[in-house]
Amino acid sequence: MPQSPRSSIPFLDRRSGRRVDALGHARLTISSDSLGWPGVLAEVGEKESWEVDDLTVAHHYIALNTDTAPLRFDANGPHGFRRVTLDPGSVWFCPAGEAFSHRVPDRCAFAAISIEPSYFARLVNSGIEPTDGTSQTELRRVYGVGTPQIEHLVQALAVEADRGNPSGFPFVEALVMGLSLQIAQQAGGSAPRPTRVRGGLSPTMRTRVLELIDARLDRGVSIDELAREAELSPSYFARAFKRSIGRPPHQHILSLRLERARRLLEQPGASLSDIALRTGFTDQAHFTRLFKRQFGVTPGTVLRARARRRIG
Repeated sequence: MPQSPRSSIPFLDRRSGRRVDALGHARLTISSDSLGWPGVLAEVGEKESWEVDDLTVAHHYIALNTDTAPLRFDANGPHGFRRVTLDPGSVWFCPAGEAFSHRVPDRCAFAAISIEPSYFARLVNSGIEPTDGTSQTELRRVYGVGTPQIEHLVQALAVEADRGNPSGFPFVEALVMGLSLQIAQQAGGSAPRPTRVRGGLSPTMRTRVLELIDARLDRGVSIDELAREAELSPSYFARAFKRSIGRPPHQHILSLRLERARRLLEQPGASLSDIALRTGFTDQAHFTRLFKRQFGVTPGTVLRARARRRIG
């Protein structure tokens, strides 16, 4: 019988900041980890009773009860533990960095989504004109959110991961944007108002450009090529892209390449030279410098950590 994949969701011990395999005994049936989705992970599985204390997640975390029965457990709050209930199809949400402790006495079946905070913020604020001078949405931990939109979006991401992402990354990003907007409305201090930024790319053009970037990520794509796809001059395209996506096109493409490289480093048989080449870096030293600037560690450190986990 094949071994169940290990969870890649970045749970951390609040006090030490060390990685914790909180879903180590879960039986995962679906994981998007090998698909290279930048900024988001989707996992589906089940887990027997469990207790965790003072955990945080490096990403925003959404967990959906996929069972046919309610899940009842105790969660910490300002006045100690309290009983919460997740009905079938409802979720609990924890913003990145917020500590939580749970006592779950029964088996739970779940679909979990984690979204990197910077990616979440970019998606929520993409195409929004703030009315109060700020684009930040303050998030809080919530339990029992039962909107059909959130349930359907989480399930759609799980299906896309299960089928190997046949619809491509732009479709995944559209689902994650919808989910992020729903979470911002349900768990945020203020709900964003989705209006288009003046001077940005149209939704259709934005999709076409992102599809081209995704298709050419390994070989590279120039600003001139993207501008031609958008039928705009390179200078105007660069401004419109930044208004729509939240960062210049070259920064966006570089971030996607480095994120793909980080995913590849977790695969068996990974080598620095091969990964640098597969993600469009002809100079391994340059790849190492950029990787460390984005993630704070060198790719060699990631490979050695993976080797130690495999031996252990």
